[in-house]
Amino acid sequence: MSADAANYCKKILALDPKIRFAGKIVDEELVSTARKDGVIPLLDKDLAALAHHQVSVKAMMDKMFTDKLGNTDWIVESKGKVKLLTIFQKDGILILSTEPTSDHHSIIEKIKNLS
Repeated sequence: MSADAANYCKKILALDPKIRFAGKIVDEELVSTARKDGVIPLLDKDLAALAHHQVSVKAMMDKMFTDKLGNTDWIVESKGKVKLLTIFQKDGILILSTEPTSDHHSIIEKIKNLS
């Protein structure tokens, strides 16, 4: 994990207090992560790895629709205990978990302004 990639994930965490976790996926590989201090992961290591892989698979499948529908900018999944954000970027995919009450539109706008 490069220092730049790790610092980027830390910068993402600092954008909003409701962000629990930030990770960067490049070429289907999780290359950097940052977790908010004091946050206990909801998934164990194996399930977390599977969840990160699922994001890559969804992104790959989503590309089938790009010609007809245009590029996907972001995807939000709202679950009972967490909100999951997938943000497509030029150099990969940014994945976030946030508190379920987070304002994902605001977080996405802050990330766009950071880039």
